[in-house]
Amino acid sequence: MQTHQKTAFRIPYAGIDPDDGHAVLYGERGDFSMIFQIRNSVLHYGADPDAYSAYHHLLLNIIKILGEGYIIQKQDVFSRQKYQPKPATEFLQQKYNEHFEGREYTSISTYLILTRQVKRGAFYVYDKKVLNDFHQHRGKIYDLLNGSGLSPHLLDETEINRYITAILGMEFSSGHAALDNIRAGDQQLEIGTRALRNISLINTDSIDLPEKLGTYIEKHDGKNLREFPVDNLSFLHQVPGYQCIVYNQVIEIPGQQLTLNKLELKRKRHSGVPDPANLICVEDIDQLLVDVARENQLLVNAHYNIIVCAEASKISKAANFIEAALFQQGIIPSRNAYNQLELFRSALPGNAVELKKYDWFLTTSDAALCFFFKESMLTDEDSDFLIRFTDRQGIPVGIDPADLPMRTGRTNNRSKFVLGGSGSGKSFFMCAILEQYILYNMDVVIVDVGHSYSGLCAYFGGKYYTYTEKNPITMNPFSISESEY
Repeated sequence: MQTHQKTAFRIPYAGIDPDDGHAVLYGERGDFSMIFQIRNSVLHYGADPDAYSAYHHLLLNIIKILGEGYIIQKQDVFSRQKYQPKPATEFLQQKYNEHFEGREYTSISTYLILTRQVKRGAFYVYDKKVLNDFHQHRGKIYDLLNGSGLSPHLLDETEINRYITAILGMEFSSGHAALDNIRAGDQQLEIGTRALRNISLINTDSIDLPEKLGTYIEKHDGKNLREFPVDNLSFLHQVPGYQCIVYNQVIEIPGQQLTLNKLELKRKRHSGVPDPANLICVEDIDQLLVDVARENQLLVNAHYNIIVCAEASKISKAANFIEAALFQQGIIPSRNAYNQLELFRSALPGNAVELKKYDWFLTTSDAALCFFFKESMLTDEDSDFLIRFTDRQGIPVGIDPADLPMRTGRTNNRSKFVLGGSGSGKSFFMCAILEQYILYNMDVVIVDVGHSYSGLCAYFGGKYYTYTEKNPITMNPFSISESEY
């Protein structure tokens, strides 16, 4: 009879200290972290290639601000949720909400974790100066994120505990995550009735990556879609059958001079043996050193891990889809990821320090950031005047078509133009728009050929004037009767 060894899951944290009014998460080794919740600045299907490059350079600046001894951990959480509308006081709005209630959609939450490392193997000693420097970096990065429109929010103690619990239980669809037993295997983990797989993007034994990689890729879909910019990992939007996905992206900034010395030594060793494989290694190292010297880039250790959670019967389909999508981009994920529990533990916020040497690969900061996910889903705009539409997932979303575009400079007037063929739904669309304008206590005057808006006018008790061939328009603009007024 097969028996399973039971071991208590050791939480790798010493605690949370509200230092200087900000919650600092301490690891058991003495390293400390802060967690930002941000919003990726690139809108999904936004079709703006410059937005990907701008976000890329923003992350590059963060790396340069932090410098040696820091770990940047970015986590994008994809979770399947059911739409729950807010209660409405108006009848039509309530019926509109009921139509969409319970519909499944994908939500994306993004977290940026900054970790200050301590020397490995050394006894931890409290240093006030190091902590003050950490807070200074935190302030600079907050201002940088806020100025770039990423809406940063620094998590407090309660929010940190809630987020760690959600990661441990892989439960993001509700506000009440429950922990369950974890069964570790070579291929996957099991949490209750669900299965969880860690897919490491890089196999450090072979490094199967495309020769060139940009901040985005161009999607071609037959005749309808050509050169459409999407994220390098945009396929995560289409993964079938999953409940939640955590894309864990980690960059460690090592000591630059020490790393360069190791590369120089490695280059000499490879050049000493005239072998084709060694010559290729020498060329790669030379190119890397040239990029560092010419572009003033930092050398970093990078790690990428996709954690997919689904029902046990659907996990293989979801994992196979991810691996096939990576293969189409020239990326062959690691098939030797038997350390499933290790990878899962290292994905906990601020616990990237547990990654082993075989989980990292050395590259430049510019190249490493190409694998960072940069997209976000459409959500309600930040405005007091919101008109309900539906997004590409079929979920209601609030858009400001009047005031916000004026404030942001997207347009200089509030005029609108609706174009469509006969029977395409122009009047239906305008009825939906005008009904919401009236809810904001606006006066609406409609001049229309036909009777498309008679029902709307009757519903709100408006005044309706119509003209026919038997009763044509006969109006003196300078003579207005009391009823017309």
